[in-house]
Amino acid sequence: MPSSDHHVHIIGAGMAGLSAAVRCVERGLRVSLYESASQAGGRCRSFHDPALNRIIDNGNHLLLGGNPCVFDYLDTIGASRLVTAAPGHFPFIDLKSGEDWSLRPGSAKLPLWLFLPGRRIPGTRISDYWVLKKLSTAREQDTLTNFVDPTSTMFKRFWDPLCAAVLNTDANEGSAKLIGQMLDMTLLKGPDFARPFLTPNGLSGTLVDPALAYLQQRKVHVALGARVKSIGLAENQATHLVIGNNTIEFSPTDLLILCLPPHQVKSLLPQVQVPTSTRPILNVHFGMDEEHRLPQNAAFIGVVNGISQWIFRRETTLSVTVSNATALMDKDVDELSDQIWQEVASAIGRPHISRPPYRLIKEKRATICQTPEQIALRPDSLTRWKNLFLAGDWTNTGLPATIEGAVKSGQVAAKN
Repeated sequence: MPSSDHHVHIIGAGMAGLSAAVRCVERGLRVSLYESASQAGGRCRSFHDPALNRIIDNGNHLLLGGNPCVFDYLDTIGASRLVTAAPGHFPFIDLKSGEDWSLRPGSAKLPLWLFLPGRRIPGTRISDYWVLKKLSTAREQDTLTNFVDPTSTMFKRFWDPLCAAVLNTDANEGSAKLIGQMLDMTLLKGPDFARPFLTPNGLSGTLVDPALAYLQQRKVHVALGARVKSIGLAENQATHLVIGNNTIEFSPTDLLILCLPPHQVKSLLPQVQVPTSTRPILNVHFGMDEEHRLPQNAAFIGVVNGISQWIFRRETTLSVTVSNATALMDKDVDELSDQIWQEVASAIGRPHISRPPYRLIKEKRATICQTPEQIALRPDSLTRWKNLFLAGDWTNTGLPATIEGAVKSGQVAAKN
């Protein structure tokens, strides 16, 4: 996209679309952004819940110091000050044994912390950690269990929760290459790169609203409630868009970036290969009357031997995330929320507190299934049509389908 004469039409205002729009504007290009929903953000957004009478995120997300694309995006839209660095460790609790511990990464060049039993995960040995480096040699077809013993304590207390959080996929079938790439960018680069960052103002207040303000200040046309019905295609280029009742004809210099989920891209472009399997994520938000501390006074904590996988605390809201939640999608909502609340109540040391008001959110197509077979189906940003590009965390970014992957995909599409 070398010329300011280009008009870039971006379909989808999730993180990939917002990132692409911001980068295109940076390059001096004219941009129009279309979103079928009534709000931007896609799966990364906040909203007011009337039952809880507070702003909640549709899901919980952690940013890490080793997320260069996200921090570049935040810098550009003037939102870097809106993220807060958490303490540089990852606390966990085992609901079955009652043990709690923290993973505290040390120096990447001289990882002396591995030789201190108090710094390692309980029940693990120094030799369990060598695989962290070996994953950098993983091939496209390798699963995590090609490198890690699935019966080990390390698998249960580290690899299983990590794979769920990063890949939204069972650790027995998750892509070793993607996990290795994430570790190379974060944990294995040292504590600054592994440091978690939180969004106390919510996902929309941090990642979405500042981007919309940035774009609108620069005269970007943002159309919400605008659904694409079809795309006109010639042999080697897109010719027009049909959005609602309007047809937008493309000039020879117009460009199109599709930032939609894979199943929607497939319906518009049947010729494009996309991943065919997805995995759900379940989030439950509990509205408390007062603040209750998590173990170690943490802002979040990983959970082992429970339905819950991560518990987050934001003032008087306690939120639970369960990734790879296929088995829970058809469960009774009240019964499931009761079970999860009992785990939360146990974690905060108040097992007899009655379940407070809650909101349970099911994202049935939260991410693609990140197995080697599905990863092989990820398309590149470039397509057979010279003026049409793809973006989304499900495209071939080389990263897991996370916020970092989504932002990178938009930046890559804007650069092509």
